[in-house]
Amino acid sequence: MLLFSPRLTSFVNTLITNISRNILSCLQSNSELKSMAVDEDRALWEKNLRFSTQRVDGEDGHRHDFTIMCNGKRFVVTVCPTPHPEDPITPLLSQYNKAFLEDDDDENLQKAQDEIEDIIYEAGWRKFAPLAPGMERGPLNPPISLHFAINPETFYFHLVMDGGNADVIQEHPSRSKYVPSYLAINVTSNLPRYSAREILFTKKLMGTGYIAKVSVNRQDMCCKMLVPTDGKAVQREYECLKKIADSKHASSIKAPRLIGFVVNGGDDEGVIGILEEYIPHTMNLGGSQSDIKAAASERRRKWAEQVRRNIELLHEIGVVWGDGKPENVLINSETDDCCLVDFGGSWTDGWVDAKLMETKVGDEQALTRIFDFLGV
Repeated sequence: MLLFSPRLTSFVNTLITNISRNILSCLQSNSELKSMAVDEDRALWEKNLRFSTQRVDGEDGHRHDFTIMCNGKRFVVTVCPTPHPEDPITPLLSQYNKAFLEDDDDENLQKAQDEIEDIIYEAGWRKFAPLAPGMERGPLNPPISLHFAINPETFYFHLVMDGGNADVIQEHPSRSKYVPSYLAINVTSNLPRYSAREILFTKKLMGTGYIAKVSVNRQDMCCKMLVPTDGKAVQREYECLKKIADSKHASSIKAPRLIGFVVNGGDDEGVIGILEEYIPHTMNLGGSQSDIKAAASERRRKWAEQVRRNIELLHEIGVVWGDGKPENVLINSETDDCCLVDFGGSWTDGWVDAKLMETKVGDEQALTRIFDFLGV
């Protein structure tokens, strides 16, 4: 048996302790470096991130497919409740379903959806990033066709919960499970038809459904597609604009001119969208009231009178604007004149009462409130 002096034993113990501390320190430093690298990767990816939920499809109130657009790619993430008591998704889906069934509970519906989206994002961004890398924004980005914009590369994932921990698992279905988000509309016009493959996509525009600025033969246009979640809007818009174009007041009413139709393939295929005149603008009447009132009173009076006159002419030919509000009044940047847009119908709280939606009385109510908003 080997015996060591107390001094040697103390030295060995100290050495072992220091080595252990150094190893732990190295491991901690390595972990911190990895964490920093992950944070840097995330920050770099998020620098030019475009991430938004396009639609949510539910099945029997249980399975939900979240269709998310991320940097030009489509991700369909299936979310299902689980029996695990610590699973945060199950109560959120219950809240979402409850709010969905109550027509006037949009606030809670959006709140539940946002929280589910946050869980999907945190669980999936590492797997989404290499599939949908960020792109520098700017004029140097190569143009893409409208066909590619509405039919992007699609990836399927399933959200998996393990108590409070979430992960996304990629699925590889043998055929696409994605149902196209556009429907055929009925048209009775000889206006030209353009394949979505020959239309250049410029940018997505704000509004209900699918609205985009596009280019056809170097001419800027506004494209509106019919989507299942708002099936009647584009059909109504087409009918209103056609009625305007065929009327005696066609040249007097300031509304987008109907230019043509979008088909997904050849001319013999059904129309899936309409092409309208693109109104050049940098503002609408829906800015903050302080900004609007900063405009000269003469301009505000002119705008108010133009809106009144347009509504008057629309009603004379049997057309109802339908969703009158300042956001749907564009100020033409070339003429400083008002142009009424969005003939898809519906109503907006504070501008048109629900019971008056898509009626002449509703338009008149919106007009009165727009005058008040403009302070004239």
